[in-house]
Amino acid sequence: MARGTCSARELVADVLARVDAADARVHAVVHRDDAAVLAAAERADAARRSGDRRPLLGLPVSIKDVLDVDGWPTTAGSLARRGHVADRDATVVARLRAAGAIPLLKTNVPELSSSFETDNLLHGRSDHPLDRSRTPGGSSGGEGALLGADATIVGIGTDGGGSIRVPSHYCGTVGLRPTTGRTPETGLWPPTRAAGTMDFTCVGPMARHVEDLTLLLPVIAGADGVDPYAVDAPLAEPPALGGRALRVAWYAGHPDAPAPTPGTVVAVHAAVAALADAGHEVEEIAPPRVGGEHTATTLFFAAAGADGGAGMREAVAAAGGRHHPQFQALLDGAAGAPTVTAGAYLALQEQVFAFRARMRALAAEHDVLLSPVASGPAPRHGEAPAGVPADAYLRYEAFEFCHLNAVAGLPAASVPAVTEEGLPVGVQIAAAAFREDLVLAVAALLERELGGFRLNRRLATAGDAPL
Repeated sequence: MARGTCSARELVADVLARVDAADARVHAVVHRDDAAVLAAAERADAARRSGDRRPLLGLPVSIKDVLDVDGWPTTAGSLARRGHVADRDATVVARLRAAGAIPLLKTNVPELSSSFETDNLLHGRSDHPLDRSRTPGGSSGGEGALLGADATIVGIGTDGGGSIRVPSHYCGTVGLRPTTGRTPETGLWPPTRAAGTMDFTCVGPMARHVEDLTLLLPVIAGADGVDPYAVDAPLAEPPALGGRALRVAWYAGHPDAPAPTPGTVVAVHAAVAALADAGHEVEEIAPPRVGGEHTATTLFFAAAGADGGAGMREAVAAAGGRHHPQFQALLDGAAGAPTVTAGAYLALQEQVFAFRARMRALAAEHDVLLSPVASGPAPRHGEAPAGVPADAYLRYEAFEFCHLNAVAGLPAASVPAVTEEGLPVGVQIAAAAFREDLVLAVAALLERELGGFRLNRRLATAGDAPL
């Protein structure tokens, strides 16, 4: 567009046509207004002709359906929000608009962003872009599905326990969970900041290519004066990696997670080899553990459910008890947990902060931490993740790798590394707090050396789901 070889309107029209073709397979779009989006693209073209050089001018960006877009519904996949229309933009959406971007459409989520399977009673189920019998993950599953289908360019998701990283891993795309506090969640529904320890949730970018994560992050980062956890912190450009050898710590399995699939182990080893070949110092370490009565997964859910699910039940009261079975199971589990006293809650908070301090100290000893994203590639709909017993469909220990960095509040990205039985498998790159620059630099190196989104194109060419 800057060169004048493509207009914003041409780009938006092309993306909408690609979405039409892809969404017939993946069922990821929950709201769109093509006429308004095309009109916005024409205004962007006029602005560019008048000399406007905003960094995202004319770029269409899809938005996860938990973030407010003025005049559009925000449902979070719940019947409780049927008919709701936002009357203002979420902070990150307003910042995208100010940089010239065009909100393109809203994408599907599990009810209240509560599951690794994107399905709900309001909008239905989303499917994997390469295999419709499988899930694209959650909770940013609609975003992952459209990106993995090569339909959209960039999107905005949210990540508490892995909701950006897991769909990116499953769908063969890239996604960044920023440091806790890097981006504001103002305009997110339901909000998470009211629960004392719950500064786990982050708004972050999703894309097909790492350079696009780098493009969006500076636009959406920084305090907004509303979200009490959002701060202004220096954000460096990803460094060139030829200047010095990075210290890379890695682990390919975890005693608190199911045994990883062979492809998952191969993915980590391939990433380690690529970094070693590039001259970086690689060291296998013992996987970090919470210790005591908790794993990172159980600690995450204990903190999230410390109110016995009261907050979730209040948020969805208007649904009149009509919930997707996945979400109902979470409500039932939270309601059946022992009542947490004030003293027990403070003890739980102390455990979260103690582990966060230990994990951040580990990250500070190295430049990056490399691990799996999950124990295996995308499971079939209604099936448990790899390594989880079939009768324990809604257990989450397969995502222990994600929960470690979530509880610690560290920046972490997923980038494709290999394929296993026709499906993408990613690796997770984490770093010290507010060192997204190192995460993105290593992600770009691994994307270049291991194939990145090109793996999806190869899989589609070999299969029956052309992109």
